[in-house]
Amino acid sequence: MDPRSEFEKEMNSSVLEPCISILIVGYNSNAFIGDCLDSIAHACADISHEILLIDNGDGSTEELVREKFPDVSIVQSRGNIGFGPANNLLASKARGAKYLLVNPDMVLPSGSIEALLQGSRDHPDAAAWGGVTTNAQGQPDSGNAIAMPSILEFFSVALGRSLVGIRPIKGAQSDAPVSILSGAYVMFDKAAWDVAGGFDERYFLYCEEVDLFFRLAQRGYTFWRIASARGHHKAGHGDDVGAMRLLYRAAGTMEFTRTHWSRPGWYLAAFLTWIAAIERYLAGRLFGGFSPRLKAMSDGYRLVALKPDLWRYGYDQERGLLSKIGSISKDDL
Repeated sequence: MDPRSEFEKEMNSSVLEPCISILIVGYNSNAFIGDCLDSIAHACADISHEILLIDNGDGSTEELVREKFPDVSIVQSRGNIGFGPANNLLASKARGAKYLLVNPDMVLPSGSIEALLQGSRDHPDAAAWGGVTTNAQGQPDSGNAIAMPSILEFFSVALGRSLVGIRPIKGAQSDAPVSILSGAYVMFDKAAWDVAGGFDERYFLYCEEVDLFFRLAQRGYTFWRIASARGHHKAGHGDDVGAMRLLYRAAGTMEFTRTHWSRPGWYLAAFLTWIAAIERYLAGRLFGGFSPRLKAMSDGYRLVALKPDLWRYGYDQERGLLSKIGSISKDDL
């Protein structure tokens, strides 16, 4: 065998390996996946990349992407397996040295992905670099203020508002180290991802990125938010008091505390989560007639407040939310 042919094959394989693998988990995302993929094409005009997509929904997102975006690699759906497991599956097929997780409702302006890559060069010891997600007005949205669970944070929420939610967002004006980055728009170093084993697949939805950053931090890694890497999050925070959204969020948070805290700490976290939900539910019941926002909040927190057994065991296979989701009727929502 000609040794030059083997050398050329190795060189060609190296050239073909993308700088970055972009991972997208779709879920009935037809309304915005086109804008997302169009924006990525512009943002990656001068960057070697690959895009991998898996459809956790009814298959229509995959069908649309296959027809209109033939360069996107489709990973065969396994049904609605959850955000973390779906991203793990995508990562197992990816070839880049960096994994960029992008929600299908993200729109990335030109230069945003290059800004993340520059951030990785400026802060090479970090495990992840995230952008600033913005709302329709171009302002940083609530996705930039994810709290690491703590007893102080649970007490704060029970008393009215998250401590993280009232603080200035780190990295909005200049690059800053943070404890958690939004899973909607974050780039991981492949080596660090592999060390952690990606997402813990016990989490179906919510808090999976909190768990991953917690485990990476335990290994000494840092994370940076890159101020110039902006991205518009079109739909992600629109219905922030939807009943199912709040229910999954409570279950995800309980899965974290059950996994990483002592039993008394988990019990206290569950109690404070329930107290916070009861307060918001009752506030809407009492004053919802004067405020549509309070009425919507009360409706959203109803299940969390009145049926704590649905979420307090997190995603436990026998007692957790997924084992009881079939018991929720339309009247409950």
